[in-house]
Amino acid sequence: MDEMFNRELQNKLDVEKWLDSETHHADMCGKYDYCAFCDKSESTPCANAYARMNAARADEQPAFDEPDSSAQASSDVVVSLGKVVDIDKIMLKKKARKSLSFAEKYALADDTLRARYETLKAALTEKRKGESPVKSRISRHCDTYRQSGDTVAKITIIASSLRLNLPLDCDAPEFNDGKTPHTFTGHKKVYEDVPFQFKVNSKLALKRALRLIALVRG
Repeated sequence: MDEMFNRELQNKLDVEKWLDSETHHADMCGKYDYCAFCDKSESTPCANAYARMNAARADEQPAFDEPDSSAQASSDVVVSLGKVVDIDKIMLKKKARKSLSFAEKYALADDTLRARYETLKAALTEKRKGESPVKSRISRHCDTYRQSGDTVAKITIIASSLRLNLPLDCDAPEFNDGKTPHTFTGHKKVYEDVPFQFKVNSKLALKRALRLIALVRG
């Protein structure tokens, strides 16, 4: 498994484990099917265990099984932001002009967009002494960041650029000096708490986005 995708899957499983532990009021480590394949000495134990479990299940399939004649040949299946996606199916959806999920869009993104996304994520989730952690949750539409129940930010991918939504006042004078072009998206329910949308499609825009994040986080 690709190292980057392996880390993403580990992060996804860590978040799910944390949420399940909160729900059950108990440490859920060791309670999943893939835990039987775990080696805690590894840097990404859960992701590796998950992969080994799937490999073991594949080996258990009967050798005499005939392939489905209606099925297409195996395509390029990858893990994108902790979600398994099929590149060929994504391209078919794109060709048919069907909407793609955030993970599917990320799977098609170039290295530049991915690097900018990782930079924004690191700034949003940076641990600060005395503060509750900012948690990331990937949904179909976006990556949402919350702290103590409040929405801190949302990141989406539109066309070939990242869009960063923050809980800022779009009409504030400091954001209307021509240096921080933004769009009001508060009329959409998904952005009610974070109406300020900023396009991150250049090195300069990334620097400005980091300043906006610093302003939100204080």
